[in-house]
Order: sequence, then C-alpha cells, then structure tokens
Amino acid sequence: MSLDKNSRDFDLKPGENEQYKPVKADITCSSCGKKSEITLRPCVNVSLHPEEKKMVLDGSFFVYTCPSCGEKMPIAYPCLYDDMGRALMIYLLPDQTEEALQQLNAQQSTWSADMLKAAKVCTMRAVRTVDELAEKIKIADAGLDDRFVELSKAFVFAQFLKQMPGFQARKVLYEQQSGQDGLTIFSAEGKQYWAAFPEGLYDEVVRMFTDWVGKKENTEYELIDAGWSMRILSTIGKE
Repeated sequence: MSLDKNSRDFDLKPGENEQYKPVKADITCSSCGKKSEITLRPCVNVSLHPEEKKMVLDGSFFVYTCPSCGEKMPIAYPCLYDDMGRALMIYLLPDQTEEALQQLNAQQSTWSADMLKAAKVCTMRAVRTVDELAEKIKIADAGLDDRFVELSKAFVFAQFLKQMPGFQARKVLYEQQSGQDGLTIFSAEGKQYWAAFPEGLYDEVVRMFTDWVGKKENTEYELIDAGWSMRILSTIGKE
C-alpha cells in the first residue's frame, strides 16, 4: 500500500471482503517512533456524511496525529470519494500505476446490475494525490466538466510558461478566486502563482473539443489529468 513519503512502517491489513469497510493499519510515528494501530475508511460517502467533505477538501481526512507527540503525518491510501447527489465517484490511488487502475476497474465484474446501471450516469475518476482529489471536487462544485477544465488548463499554463521561461512547476491545480476560474501554480521552491482563465475560454474549449472528447460510454474509472489532455491535443495536432 503506497503512502506519502513522510509516513513510515505502514502495514495495511484488510479483512476478508472488506473493500469498503473500515480496515486496520499499523503506523509508526516518523517523529517519536511510537507504533499505533489506526482505522482507515476506504470509502467516504459525503451524501451520508456531508461534514466529511470539508475534511477531504482541506486534506485533514488524510492526516494522522500521533497520540504520543502530536506529530501530524499524511496517510494517503486507496479510498473512494462518493457523492451520490452529484453522481460523482473519485478513487484516490496514491502513486497510481496503470496496473492498479486496471485492477480497480476489474473489480466491477462483481458489481450488481443496479450498481452498473448507476455507474453509467456517474462521473468516475481516478486520481493520484489528495490535492487532485480536492481539485476534482472543486471542479464538480463549479458545475464544470473536468475534461474541458484539463484542456483549458493546458492553454492557460502554456501562456504562463511563455511569461516565465524556465519555470519548474510542482503542481498545477484548478481553483476559483472571487468567482473567477483559474489555476494555482506551485513552483518547485514552494511559491504559488495565480493564472485566471481568460473570459470565454472554457466555453470555447467545450465548443472546440466536444467531438474529440466524446460521450461517456463505460463504467470505468478514468484518469483525466495533464497527460490525458496532452494526448488529446497531440492527436488533434496530427490530423
């Protein structure tokens, strides 16, 4: 089980047939060395527990506080974020590999007909980090399609790089500021920059790329990120 690099000696021990049930895990504090057993919840259903949405957004849901010394450690682990009200399902797969995503989607062979029917109308995404999970939630809250947001991000970030040659980005995340769609760009040194979407950009991207993006035709979790948008743009560029 992959964890943030700041966590150590983490041994996940799921019980039999407990995909969405709480599981026990052993963790050793990276500061004082105290070992503890903690309970992890592989599914966060914010329709049933709306108060937990804020915890996912601010990252505190995935933070462990050592009872001995108070050290706070990130504990990202495979977890499903389920918002039935928005028909949104996001699976956090830390340090995700293609094989891990395939294994996740293969589990749907055990789903009931009703579950598969529901999945056809859900937005189903896979993400690698807690920050990416929060970003997908913010995009859904803004009433936007994350595929067109990713394509919009590619254009805005390209313009940002023209103004900042040699800039090394650590992460680039969609965010709203004062009702304006845009990007928060984090440098390798930890600095933050804001780049707003030009007026009308998102709508123009929807108009230009709807035929290329296509409609939802499966019930699988998809990784929609910068790599995905680059593949779409490179495919169009070859036409």
